[in-house]
Amino acid sequence: MPCQRAAAQGGPAVVMVTEVQQLELAAEQSFVANVRPRRRSTIGSAVFGRVEEFLVDAGQAVQKDQPLAQLRVKTIGIEIAAAEAELRLRRAELAELQNGSRPAEIALAKATAESAEAARQYAEAKFRRFERLFDNLSGASQDEFEAARAEALKAAAEVAIADSSFELATEGPRAERIEQAAAQVAVSEQTVEGLRDRFGKYTIRCPFDGYVAAELTETGAWVNQGDLVAEVVEIDPVEVEVFVPQSNIRFVETGMEVHVAVEALDGEVFTGKVDQIIPVADERSRTFPVRVVVPNPKVAGRARLLPGMLAKVALPSGESKPRWMVPKDALQLGGPTPVIWKVVDGKAVVVPIRTGPSSGALISIAPIEPEAIQQGDAIITRGNERVRPGQSVVLAK
Repeated sequence: MPCQRAAAQGGPAVVMVTEVQQLELAAEQSFVANVRPRRRSTIGSAVFGRVEEFLVDAGQAVQKDQPLAQLRVKTIGIEIAAAEAELRLRRAELAELQNGSRPAEIALAKATAESAEAARQYAEAKFRRFERLFDNLSGASQDEFEAARAEALKAAAEVAIADSSFELATEGPRAERIEQAAAQVAVSEQTVEGLRDRFGKYTIRCPFDGYVAAELTETGAWVNQGDLVAEVVEIDPVEVEVFVPQSNIRFVETGMEVHVAVEALDGEVFTGKVDQIIPVADERSRTFPVRVVVPNPKVAGRARLLPGMLAKVALPSGESKPRWMVPKDALQLGGPTPVIWKVVDGKAVVVPIRTGPSSGALISIAPIEPEAIQQGDAIITRGNERVRPGQSVVLAK
């Protein structure tokens, strides 16, 4: 009572309050972890050749498809030019067959056939005259008769040849010849496509956005197929690998949000998500690798989280259960036990508590006296360092 009268004589305290919340929360435990690149690629050459220009430096930021090195391409350029010329030839041959005979060629074949027919008729008439003379013994010798017959036969054969040529000119090339020419065009096209694909491999490109971690060749060097050229790492996002004991792994789930504290950045806390839980434990330590993905955008032109940094990952170590949650600013420490102040009928009442797991700016509490905390109680978060038990309080606007 004397304390309450003294507090009352000092006047009401101006405070800020918030309501107690009840949230589902699991106890957490921190584990040491390592920051690693999200992806790491050691890039090799798909072809052999001389490095004409090495285009990046170690530590340089690079983007997907950015050239890293350029090999000499003169020889492959000559091969491509020759293959393209061959392709043009094959396409021209195919077009010629597909277009068939020109009208002038058909007209010429027709005229040739008509001329051959006229020559045949003349030779046939001549042969008939010599045949009658020879049969009547009227002055035609055996040689003349045979010569006339041979001329008639030759003229008939020339007519057949001319008629066939006219028919071929009219009908055009056979479908089989067109198909053969089309196949030759397809072969040439694939040859050109293969050479162009090889040409692209003479420019060695970055497979994803990241940074050059190592230079593995230089301008003027000769590289064979498969030789290494550069190492590139992706660090936005980064991957934090933590090894979780077998007793805790059952509480970790893929996709859950976790907090990662980095010692090199003065313990700054980053938020990430569990991306992979490797279901095979290390046989010696009985720990399971868990990989957490953490966004790592550039700040002032550079990434803050770097591979090799040491980190601590807070992971659940028990089942979630309802807990009373208050802001950390509501706690008063320094006594035998932590306390909070709640407002009852406009007066400050001290409540001794035990603390539990935290979540961001909130911390879980458990009152030492049962039922001392209820849902919706007003808890002082500002001005609690000045209040006394039973002192009247006024809410700050």
